Amino acid sequence: MSVGKTLRLRRLLRKGRALVVPVDHGLVAGPVPGIEDPVGLLKRIAQSDADAVLLTPGLLEQVAGELDQLAVILRVDGCASVQTGGPLRQFVSVAHAVEMGADAVIVNASIGGDQESVELLKLGQVAEEARRWGVPLVAEMLSARMMANHMDFTGKGSAALPDDIAGDIALAARIGVEMGADIIKTRYSGDEESFRRIVSSTGRPVMVAGGPLRDSSLRSLLEMVDQSLSAGAEGVIFGRNVWQHPRPEAVLAALAAMVHDAASVEQALAAVEERESVAAVR
Repeated sequence: MSVGKTLRLRRLLRKGRALVVPVDHGLVAGPVPGIEDPVGLLKRIAQSDADAVLLTPGLLEQVAGELDQLAVILRVDGCASVQTGGPLRQFVSVAHAVEMGADAVIVNASIGGDQESVELLKLGQVAEEARRWGVPLVAEMLSARMMANHMDFTGKGSAALPDDIAGDIALAARIGVEMGADIIKTRYSGDEESFRRIVSSTGRPVMVAGGPLRDSSLRSLLEMVDQSLSAGAEGVIFGRNVWQHPRPEAVLAALAAMVHDAASVEQALAAVEERESVAAVR
């Protein structure tokens, strides 16, 4: 691994594991509930114990002054909306991401669909650029079956994946690494043992995507995080499950306790209750 990648990964994983909040959803879905005020949202995230945010180039220009110590993962592919669908194409070079100060770049690549070859070719090309510029590449590796609900921005659908999804995740994650990704972002399989095998066979850090808003139960979300981390995940990349939750600050506090301090579900919930009690007194 190049010196540039090593140093940038150190910033992203400065606490060992990373809590990343993506706010790139407007690129395909517009101002979905929770991100209508991106500047205000980023101010709130910067006041939390999150490690990084995942942004688009245009949004990064708007909020750069609000990021404080947050690392930046820059989305460099898009060009398709929820109205049209289609493959996500690269529209920003890695060189430009470096110019913008990004600590890493991210692209999406889905397997098992009509656009598989197009998206994997894009992944390989971006990996080559990232290698040249010493920038870590995060590959968001999903499958056609996983995409069935991953792009649900309503907050009303089910976040559940098929029971046999572990094979899809293992295949997608390993392909991402073989193509040159430094970090894999993917969904949790729903089973700790199968996810442990996925992490082991991937050979690179795996971070868990939140997917659609699960429900308003913080315990349910934290149980999934606990299982993912126990299976070897290097962190979480949660967007809708943070800023579409009725208590986003509470979610961030609980996630930080688990990701950074290895808190149990009960300890994380207790920390949230204590935090909110102090806030109520103030």
